[in-house]
Amino acid sequence: MPAKDIKLLALDIDGTIMDKNFNISERVKSAIKQTASKGIHVIIATGRMYSATVPIAMDLGLTTPLIVYQGSLIQEFYKSDRVFLHHTLPHDLSMQVVKDLREYGVQINAYLDDKLYAENISPILAEEYALKRNIPVHKVDSFDNLENFEPTKILGLDHDINLIDKVKNELKQKYKGIINITKSTPNFCEFVNNKCSKANSLLFLAEKLGIDKSQIMAIGDQDNDREMLEISGIGVAMGNGDKELKKIADYITDTVDNDGAAHAIEKFILRN
Repeated sequence: MPAKDIKLLALDIDGTIMDKNFNISERVKSAIKQTASKGIHVIIATGRMYSATVPIAMDLGLTTPLIVYQGSLIQEFYKSDRVFLHHTLPHDLSMQVVKDLREYGVQINAYLDDKLYAENISPILAEEYALKRNIPVHKVDSFDNLENFEPTKILGLDHDINLIDKVKNELKQKYKGIINITKSTPNFCEFVNNKCSKANSLLFLAEKLGIDKSQIMAIGDQDNDREMLEISGIGVAMGNGDKELKKIADYITDTVDNDGAAHAIEKFILRN
């Protein structure tokens, strides 16, 4: 597909444009900025919180709405804080998910009004999640005590990737057609409203921009990027990505440590 046909570039963050040390290389930044300078819409599509995504988008010089919380929220940041779309998990359903996750013994994060709440602050939350991402944690005795508990997202996380696989597989079966459940890293299992996904939010924005899905190029690395790659004209999987994602990708690029996103952007957009 020639570059003139690509009008929207969708990018995951962690493991795609940002490495495990939370750095985005100058080559990747340059490729993104050159793409935007060609008049191509560059859209971030991430599981991250809105507040944790804004600084990254600003650093990249983007002026497009952000798709965050696995597609549960689409919000501007560059000229206003306008919300285009926002779906939450209903209270009763959220409490059932919390109850299930308690039984698995994993760390539970709940996101309400773009704030992170937790009943317990385990090492994976304190050291591997909040500290490295510079996200404040609001400790609560119990989610049951929170008023209007309808979170944008619930996250189950643990150092044991086999346990997280078990959580995902078992609860995905239990909540089939009711909750969208995906993994964003080998250690994170995410729960959002069933209406929500990166793909659905990407199509929502594309329609507003008058862009056909065949004119979208999407780059990702994990299970939560699958649908986004499937609906795009060019779906690119990172070399460090999930093996199942690679099976459905149109192209497999290099790893995040080797500037794989930049390689793909240069190949399909900047060198044409």
